[in-house]
Amino acid sequence: MALTNTSTAAGGLGRTIGDAVIAFNHVNVMYPLVTVQQAARGSNHVQFSDWTKLTSGNVTAATQATTTTAVAITTAARTATISEHVIASTVSDLVLMGSGDDVEGQAGPALGNAVSAKLDDDLVELGKTFSQTECGAGTELALSHIFGSMRQLRAAGAPMPYNLVLSPKQVWGAKGIISLLHDDAVTGTNAKPMSLMGNKGEEAFSTGYVGSIAGFNIYWSDQIDENVGSGGDAAGFAFSQGGIGLGVGADGLFRIAAERDEMLRATNYVATGFWGEVEIKDAYGVYILSDVS
Repeated sequence: MALTNTSTAAGGLGRTIGDAVIAFNHVNVMYPLVTVQQAARGSNHVQFSDWTKLTSGNVTAATQATTTTAVAITTAARTATISEHVIASTVSDLVLMGSGDDVEGQAGPALGNAVSAKLDDDLVELGKTFSQTECGAGTELALSHIFGSMRQLRAAGAPMPYNLVLSPKQVWGAKGIISLLHDDAVTGTNAKPMSLMGNKGEEAFSTGYVGSIAGFNIYWSDQIDENVGSGGDAAGFAFSQGGIGLGVGADGLFRIAAERDEMLRATNYVATGFWGEVEIKDAYGVYILSDVS
């Protein structure tokens, strides 16, 4: 499945389009963490299956030459409806000629970043819909909440890998997960956090991947709400990839086009995302609201 589609253009227009695609792919955090399915041609809907959980209790000891009782396996359909998510910008020839900045070169990444952020925003909002919870409003994040989230996902039979998506303050802040791993025996200016990242510091800032703990791959996203309710609480969440579905348009997820308007003496840049998101299985996610004030 193509992640992006691009228009064909020469010179500066081609570079702008290319930069937009690179920015989109580079900035997005959530896309690789969810279940992605592309719509069939002629449809703007994608269906995901919510399967019932089978347990060890469904497995019985068999007696030779006897008929085994069949176990019912049922599914519920979860539908993602694909819609357009658009941002457009018009750059006049006079602006290009009169600016000392590389306007064309900056337009592509700006559009790509905006659409990518919108996709992340739509997906992280689903984290608030999970009915299973850990921590809570006005409560600081603790390691027990991380392990509690793992326990709930395992109890639900959620398939791995498991991801933990948090706000910047839930990761780097004074009440964040990094501070939980300080060596309590070393305080003051000599205090050092346990290394979650190793040599992945640059990756953490470019892809959102921080490291792993308690079986979770940890990511941070700027799109996580850090002002929930009366303020001061951030809305992170833990989930299995099978908990969230992303339906993608039949022609791809992202497209940018450049169109000359000679009457206007300008170039129109239009970036469009084609997607719809849906919670596939509620038990495959845990809402983690914590105090970051």
